[in-house]
Amino acid sequence: MEEKVFSYIEQYRMIEVGDRVIAGVSGGADSVCLLFLLWEYQKKVPFSVQAVHVNHQLRGSEAKRDEEYVVRLCRELSVPCRVYSYDVERIAAERHMTVEEAGRAVRQQAFGDACKKTGAKSTALAHHRDDLAETVLHNLARGSGAAGLAGIHPVRRMGDGVYIRPLLCVGRCGIEKWLTKRGIAWMEDSTNRELSYTRNKIRQKVLPQLEEINPRAAQHIARAAQTFLSVEEYLGQQADMLYSRYAGEKEGGIILSKEISGEHPVMQAYVVKRVLAYLAGGEKDITSVHVEEALELLGHRTGRQKSLAHGITVQQSYGNLLFYKNAEREIPEKELEFHVFSRENQQIPEKKYTKWFDYDKIKGNLTVRKRQPGDYLTVTPAGGRKKLKDYLIDCKIPRQERENLTLLADGSHIVWVVGYRISEYYKITEQTKTVIEVQVKGEMEDE
Repeated sequence: MEEKVFSYIEQYRMIEVGDRVIAGVSGGADSVCLLFLLWEYQKKVPFSVQAVHVNHQLRGSEAKRDEEYVVRLCRELSVPCRVYSYDVERIAAERHMTVEEAGRAVRQQAFGDACKKTGAKSTALAHHRDDLAETVLHNLARGSGAAGLAGIHPVRRMGDGVYIRPLLCVGRCGIEKWLTKRGIAWMEDSTNRELSYTRNKIRQKVLPQLEEINPRAAQHIARAAQTFLSVEEYLGQQADMLYSRYAGEKEGGIILSKEISGEHPVMQAYVVKRVLAYLAGGEKDITSVHVEEALELLGHRTGRQKSLAHGITVQQSYGNLLFYKNAEREIPEKELEFHVFSRENQQIPEKKYTKWFDYDKIKGNLTVRKRQPGDYLTVTPAGGRKKLKDYLIDCKIPRQERENLTLLADGSHIVWVVGYRISEYYKITEQTKTVIEVQVKGEMEDE
């Protein structure tokens, strides 16, 4: 057992000399085995380990028993131990979560806090090969893709933390035999027998049936998961390159070029998922259905849109796909600075964010605003007008971006569509006597 786990740690470079590692210890066989193996591994590689126990306050005296056991065990091993206690049922009700989701959330919170306070590099968790097989079966039943079939990763970064799982190379039976041989006790969690939990059903009903077909079923599923993990890592690298090529940030969202349609459908899906995960701040609750709904818009007409997870909307925009979060689309007008002076044959600057206008032609008070019905531009020196809406459509500016454009207006007459064009009517001429200079605050002066 020791040699196998230590080789696995080294294969994935989970622990380096001088690292500080947090170990999640519940008191069950798996986490107790993890704690002892990390304690032993310190003799081979100098690093420090601290235990974290999370009391979920779900099992009354049984939960208190587990906490006391972990504290006593750590004291015997001279391993520092931190205990965190949470009322998980109350938290689940307040956050509208299941008890399982709330439990997972508080554990992550505890591990994160412990890492911050101790300066630990990573958190070691006690998931083993049978957990990996159960996860793969669970994900398969829910309709997962390659990422879900990779199951539990040996090393995974989540937020600011890194989670390592040194026991993924060994099974539950081997762990219990190893502990029994050494006379090491562990605590049994009575909820592990409750079939109301999906994972318990898989553990007690599904896997035993598969092991009747092949006693090494869990091991084979775990090996397949490792293959899927390698495939997922490769496809992820390819998706990152395609994301850089086809996706770009627009005000309030991300535009995905229609050229993505030339890529293999699998890679299209991976890139779209990257876009959704970026806007959502993670992949939670983003499913293949959301990805497929977004890709369906590639062949539709401009303006067609769909609502996806996390308040994200995807819209067909001149062949491209525009993704944005609804709550973030309201972008305030850019702040403009004004300076009026006499025209003395100065050269008119050609800058994107600084413009000069004939001040004497302005009839009312200049306003900085979003677009309104009736807005128009003068588009020819002879005075030809065009509705602002038509101009923006001709420029193929996405509809949602049009709503957030900053306009400098003289009544309904648009003086400047900031970032785009100015009105022909207000341009500087030889007859101009007074100039008003308008600059976008915060932009570079040479732009």
